[in-house]
Amino acid sequence: MRQYLSLLFILTIVSAQAQLTPVLKNKRGIAILPQQGEFSIGFGVNPVFTYFGNFFNGSNSNNFPATGYAAPNQMLALKYMKTNDKAYRANFRIAYNNDVLSFNVKDMSPGADVNAVVTDKQKRSSSFIGLGLGAERRKGQGRIQGIYGLEGLISYASGSSIKYEYGNKLENLDTGIIRVKKQKASSLFSVGFRAFAGVEYFIAPKLSLGAEFGYGPSIGFRGTSEQTMEQHDFAKAETVETVNSLSPKSTNFTLDTDNYNGILKMLFYF
Repeated sequence: MRQYLSLLFILTIVSAQAQLTPVLKNKRGIAILPQQGEFSIGFGVNPVFTYFGNFFNGSNSNNFPATGYAAPNQMLALKYMKTNDKAYRANFRIAYNNDVLSFNVKDMSPGADVNAVVTDKQKRSSSFIGLGLGAERRKGQGRIQGIYGLEGLISYASGSSIKYEYGNKLENLDTGIIRVKKQKASSLFSVGFRAFAGVEYFIAPKLSLGAEFGYGPSIGFRGTSEQTMEQHDFAKAETVETVNSLSPKSTNFTLDTDNYNGILKMLFYF
């Protein structure tokens, strides 16, 4: 009976000590570090710092960053604090771009007015999907927190696809004219796995700046790129299309360190 009472007493003391572990707070009594059950959202802030930094160096290229500045590896970062020192994390980006350029050119139709014009259009589109999932551990009692863990990454970039719409029919142009109908850049599908380590410094309660390095393998599969040309066959009175391959399929394997292109992340916990 004494043994059970002694064990119960020891467990009670250990539990009480764990509950009395101090929580880092600012002068107003607000907890600085993230706590169990909290979420965070983060993003790369390099372009923002570059913008404000250029105020002091006389740079003329000081355009304010728009949503399009993010590179494929500058994805939105999310975290869930499973405990005070363990978090599940996800990074993702879904992007689609579509541009249409129009040009007025001379109307070459028979009998057209000398000042008449038609419109040529260039339609360009591309897309990117990226997803990363992982877990991280945290170590440290002060504002500087060390982080480390593992995560997997997967991404798909469609490559740029360009389509041309011409106002003039080929049969109304000179014999032998060959023009581009569409171009398709090679797509890239990649899968990777990385171990990472880094730091977060809490500049304010639940607000930190962080950076990290990683190491791991990745494999990429690149598709073909091709170009479609069109030419009018006057003998057969029809337009003929030909498809030319610009580059073949390829595969690449990489095992290297990374630092996400030197990205400095800002993270908000709530």
